[in-house]
Amino acid sequence: MTVSRVPSTPKRSRFPSVVSILKSARYLGILAALLAVGWLGHQTHWTFQIHAMGSSHSDSEGHAPESVTAEKVVSENPIATDWKITFPSEKSFALSGITTTMVEQKPISERVRTTGVITYDERRVANLSARTTGTVWQVCRHVGETVRKGDVLVVIDAVDVGQSKSEFLSALVARESKAEILANLESVTNGTIPPRQVREAKVALREARIHLLNAEQTLVNLGFSLRAADYEILSDTERADRIQFLGLPEAMVKDLDRAATTSNLLPIRATFDGVVLKQDVVLGETAVAGNPVMEIADTHQMWLKLDVPKEDASRLALGQSVSFNPDGLGQDLHGSITWISTEMNEQTRTLQIRAEVENPVVSADPISGQEVRQLRANTFGTGTVTLRNSSTALVVPVSAIVHDDSQPLVFVRTADRTFERINVVLGIHDGDLVEIQSDKLQPGLEVVTNGGHVLKSEWVLNHVASASP
Repeated sequence: MTVSRVPSTPKRSRFPSVVSILKSARYLGILAALLAVGWLGHQTHWTFQIHAMGSSHSDSEGHAPESVTAEKVVSENPIATDWKITFPSEKSFALSGITTTMVEQKPISERVRTTGVITYDERRVANLSARTTGTVWQVCRHVGETVRKGDVLVVIDAVDVGQSKSEFLSALVARESKAEILANLESVTNGTIPPRQVREAKVALREARIHLLNAEQTLVNLGFSLRAADYEILSDTERADRIQFLGLPEAMVKDLDRAATTSNLLPIRATFDGVVLKQDVVLGETAVAGNPVMEIADTHQMWLKLDVPKEDASRLALGQSVSFNPDGLGQDLHGSITWISTEMNEQTRTLQIRAEVENPVVSADPISGQEVRQLRANTFGTGTVTLRNSSTALVVPVSAIVHDDSQPLVFVRTADRTFERINVVLGIHDGDLVEIQSDKLQPGLEVVTNGGHVLKSEWVLNHVASASP
């Protein structure tokens, strides 16, 4: 039988070893040192230090780097804040990489840039048509030609025109005849004319006047300009000669053979000065009433249609100035907003606005009167809408603005190596410049444009330290 021996457990000493005592002493020493540093920091308000940008723990010569100091001060400087940040030497300031620029006072504008197109003034584009069906007898103007108000563009040979002219002359003769009969009846004073006959003559004259008025109005509705009174003093031959070529210009009439030319001619005239854009008929073709035969446009003034992004739509207003640079023109056009759409474009999610610009004459033929104008419809380009203007704004580069949460601020140089924080309100943005508003700023002060984040970090550290008990 084998008997195993169970080892006995050693007894622990009731007194700590020398090693344990030494370890405890070391921990107590560290704790005491930390408490001493805390007491010293509380007494000195925790003055922080940060190394200048671009430096390491020691420079190339082995010297300890200089540090930027920030301390709470009370200054008589009108722009002074609660803190100023000072670089101890020119060398430490140079290593920081901080650059400055002057606060300037100058005019500034807030603009929106967008795209657009030149179009005709839609209020001055006309599709001209005949008021009755007929055959094209003559085409007097063609596409691209300049026309003046009242110029004959096309002449239509329409049977209805000849019939209406004949009815007018007949109604005129009938009215005169009825008037003469009534005058003869009323001139008899011996009582041999029955009153009923006189009344019937008066009624007949009234009906004749109405028929003449209707015939006159029919010709007016066809586009002619005439008055029955102008024909009353003429003989029958003169009346026929005058009404045969009614509405045609004298230059055209003098070359026509009255005996061989129909009286069915209906001229279609330009309703305003402009240019022929489209010709939809040719000689001998049937022109149907209501169908366009020519399209003309007044090009003295053109429209600019611009598409503004939806985020800027709420700041648009009538009268705001617009500049537009058409592709290939090489110069800007200037106008103002005259119309703002009431709906967003479903595809582009932009808002359309309109401005009006003059279209200058580039060249003109003194003989034919043909004009060439500078602007062309359907020309695309880039536009700028000026939303706001400030004539005396304090401006700095955008790079000078530092943000502390939602608060914009700048750092202002108050001495050679000393900078102070100024909270500002941002105004108009114009390219690389921004308007700043603060009663503590004035033209000529220097603001930091590069390295502001270094100063912001130091400012934040000191405010945290100042809040510590």
